[in-house]
Amino acid sequence: MNAIPQAFEFWQDGRMPYVETRRSCFSRTCYKSHSHPTFSIGAIDEGNSVFQSSFGTPQKISTGTLVIVPAHIEHSCNPLPDQAWSYQMLHLDIAWLNQLYSEFQKQGLDLHLPQHKPLIIKEEILYQAFSDMNETLFDPEKLIIEKEQSLIYCLTQLLLPHFMLEEIQKTEYLYEDFLELIDIIKSSERFISLEELAEQVGLSRYAIIRLFKANVGLTPHAFQINLKINQARAQLKQGISLAELAINLGFSDQSHFHKAFKAHTGITPRQFQLAAAQ
Repeated sequence: MNAIPQAFEFWQDGRMPYVETRRSCFSRTCYKSHSHPTFSIGAIDEGNSVFQSSFGTPQKISTGTLVIVPAHIEHSCNPLPDQAWSYQMLHLDIAWLNQLYSEFQKQGLDLHLPQHKPLIIKEEILYQAFSDMNETLFDPEKLIIEKEQSLIYCLTQLLLPHFMLEEIQKTEYLYEDFLELIDIIKSSERFISLEELAEQVGLSRYAIIRLFKANVGLTPHAFQINLKINQARAQLKQGISLAELAINLGFSDQSHFHKAFKAHTGITPRQFQLAAAQ
């Protein structure tokens, strides 16, 4: 891939609203454990990092490695201590990807909760195919139809056939109660305390923590912050002011929102907003 003159850059286009991609160069930023509502594919361009998830064992990964993270799967990927790394990260809308699977008569992915473990692949042909496709998305000289065709071809002909995703064993322990908890959190404009959640569903605080860790790999509070950050990403693209957004999402103040956003995305809300507007 060509040298990148800036630390990070985003590409998105309203004509292809189902894909967003990012390239980061020589980054030392570390991320908190988090998840995305999208199906994500990452590629390590340079350096070494450690990938971790509650649904697998920590793994050291290096240049030329692809990391596939199904929607809603808790994970983190950070450089080794005192080292920098360069990487790419592509996010795909899960409904669009399911439709693509359907067109090729492949089994779809879960739209709501995690069913598959992350997957790590070290294969030069696949890494290069992904990098070439991502380069096409970033290329301002390429027509939108070329970008769409490159994405679909790369996914269906090169990448997806190699993604042998292992299903996560779901627990039936109070699963309906867990779904109710998710709905309560998603419908609230503010953060809900553990005590409030316990009162609303009639479970102990311990049981609620256990449910969240078993099903999404995060504590209830971490899940709520992660949900708010994903909501913030969408609203920042619409140009909303940071102060207004912090209040709307239930953060105590703009500083609290700023710190949480950077811890989950590696950049500030303003940096994300400016990059998304380009």
